[in-house]
Amino acid sequence: MAELTTEQMLYLLYSKAYIESNTVTKGTVKSCLPKIWKENADYIYQSLEQQHLIKSTSRGRFFITDSGSEILTQNLANTNYKFDSAKGSKVLNMLLKCIETVGKNQIQIKSSNGMTFEQFQDKFKILYLEERTRQEIRGVVAIQRKELCQMFIDQNSLPQKELDQYFDLLKSTGKIFSVIEKDNEIIQWTE
Repeated sequence: MAELTTEQMLYLLYSKAYIESNTVTKGTVKSCLPKIWKENADYIYQSLEQQHLIKSTSRGRFFITDSGSEILTQNLANTNYKFDSAKGSKVLNMLLKCIETVGKNQIQIKSSNGMTFEQFQDKFKILYLEERTRQEIRGVVAIQRKELCQMFIDQNSLPQKELDQYFDLLKSTGKIFSVIEKDNEIIQWTE
């Protein structure tokens, strides 16, 4: 997955939100960017164009390529950026649409050791069900994220950062529900 900078991700998101007839103007997108990135809008545009994520159609107009849309969706699924609603409903609706796409397509993010999200999901669910069965035998079921994630790392040698990304994706797609109790995150598989 190509990593986008925050400003590149926002540029693509605003572009996608304000598209009319499959294109958008550079001026429209620039007006939406936060003040700190408006001065660099042309540079951001050029960097996205060089990566073939956007393509110019006519003077001042461009469209987002298929790979640009895919990379935007993947980066939104893993971003730490805190969005606000100051940019209006178009941006928030597009954000929701991108998140929905992540859930439907179960994107194939590959970790550094080659594990896809689907492989992670299957292995994590099996581990979760095994742990739940062990706890049911004892009479109390309270599966803690920290302990289960550590067990997963021990069995699969997946780096903590990648496990956290995959786990957050499980939560965002509704596969896992969690609550915080006494500084412990208790999880439950929702299926």
